[in-house]
Amino acid sequence: MQPLPTPWTMLDAQAWQRLRALLDHSLALPAEARAAWLAALPADDAALREPLQRLLTLSEAEAGRLESLPILDHIGPEPLAPGQVIGPYRLLRPLGQGGMAEVWLAEHLQLLQGRQVALKLPFAQAWRSGLADRFARERAILATLSHPNVARLYDAGVDDQGRPWLALELVQGQPLDLHCQQAGLDVPARIGLMLQVLDAVAYAHASLVVHRDLKPANILVGQDGQVRLLDFGIARLLDEGVAEESELTREVGRALTVPYAAPEQLAGGPIGTAADIYSLGVVLFELLSGARPYRLDRGTRGELEQAVLHAEPRRASEAAVTPALRRALRGDLDTILATALQKDPRQRYPSVDALADDLRRHLPYRGE
Repeated sequence: MQPLPTPWTMLDAQAWQRLRALLDHSLALPAEARAAWLAALPADDAALREPLQRLLTLSEAEAGRLESLPILDHIGPEPLAPGQVIGPYRLLRPLGQGGMAEVWLAEHLQLLQGRQVALKLPFAQAWRSGLADRFARERAILATLSHPNVARLYDAGVDDQGRPWLALELVQGQPLDLHCQQAGLDVPARIGLMLQVLDAVAYAHASLVVHRDLKPANILVGQDGQVRLLDFGIARLLDEGVAEESELTREVGRALTVPYAAPEQLAGGPIGTAADIYSLGVVLFELLSGARPYRLDRGTRGELEQAVLHAEPRRASEAAVTPALRRALRGDLDTILATALQKDPRQRYPSVDALADDLRRHLPYRGE
């Protein structure tokens, strides 16, 4: 069997911007009208026709081909190891892992500078759980995003074993919570970093993308002090303000992080931008108070799910781990966090920008 072709070749920044605009337009068309629209693209956009077509059809067409590969009838692709070549990249060392995928430091074999990237690949043991569709969705979403606080997508493809990969910007940094702890940042400085996160999420929402898995591990602070938002693996494009669960999600199961998930995510309801606002509220609550919103007796997943669904979160000033923090959080910040953590999505902030505005108004009174 011949290797699967790569979904698209390397694109420069200007081409990515144009591809994003075309993808936005094509997604607004009826599915049956897209083929004729693609065929009629002007000559200036002809080079983007193939990558655009692959973005629109990969989940349905290529995923079916991936499932038919003989290797998938056994144990999945061979285990990853340093020195292994994936597409045009050589693996150097593992950087980390999540629930469905692992990330490796890798270098490009064909560029003079040997550019290093964070190469994201699915676990072999999870391969038959619909990872092709999830990776296809993540690459499509990342291709539409260009923001200084969102880790960039450089390249994407499928190797000769049918394993999809994403080559992402390599961010040298620490998770948001660890960075704040080790740097000993005060409340205003932590809010300042969080405002960068809010700016990135607001940009994603304006691009009709809801992240759905916001947590400190997906927010890195680089050596330049700038935040980078990572991991759009379970993100979804919004349709009329709502990201419905896909058939894949219903078959494979929900991928989320319970401590940061909104009540409607745990309940299996439709997800909109308010779910990200709730998750941002949990991240900020933890970042400022040193604790999470719910007091648990047993600490089990089931108890946490019930608390998120039914219990009222503590005020941040009550949960704070020191008297100084309790004083700093009492008042405005208690109110801001309580609004972000409302059970009913309609009672939360109407947008990420509204949450950011309240935090900015608060800063001058706490930074002196």
